[in-house]
Amino acid sequence: MSKEPPKYKYVPDELWTTPDLKDIDAKKVVDLLLAALADEILAFHQYMLTAYAIKGPNSEEISEVFKKIAMDELNDHFTRIAERLQDFNVDIPDFRDFWSLSRCKQPPLPSDPYDIDAWLKAAIEAEECAIAYYREIYDYVKDRDVRTEELIEHILSDEIEHYTLFKNLLSKGKLKS
Repeated sequence: MSKEPPKYKYVPDELWTTPDLKDIDAKKVVDLLLAALADEILAFHQYMLTAYAIKGPNSEEISEVFKKIAMDELNDHFTRIAERLQDFNVDIPDFRDFWSLSRCKQPPLPSDPYDIDAWLKAAIEAEECAIAYYREIYDYVKDRDVRTEELIEHILSDEIEHYTLFKNLLSKGKLKS
């Protein structure tokens, strides 16, 4: 059995700063973004797991929704946050650190693959946490880090859309067979 490799040092001893930062702690911005990055990869995992786990009536249609949102989390949000972190000379964290970095973690997932409502409720809980956390980041960076502010506005808009989509699927009612 192979030994676990040492962790990659993804945060340098000295962060880069850019002229667009106005009276703001770059380290705190990086910490906020690292937590958001971790949340996005965990959301991607949760939604892909859900897409393949759910069974029963409407599961194929709902599975496609979960797959699309999972790809938003990975290909848009995760990538954009990773690119913003590069502006500070910060790389993507070691995969083993994502859980500890995450602010939202992953809500408990149901054990019954036929209880689609429970899977949707877990997704709604994840989106509620994401929305609250992105609002917190936005409040911190507003008017002091315009590039991060614009990034967070974009992601927050998507998270609200995801939340609404999951709520609408849940409100169609009686999805569990």
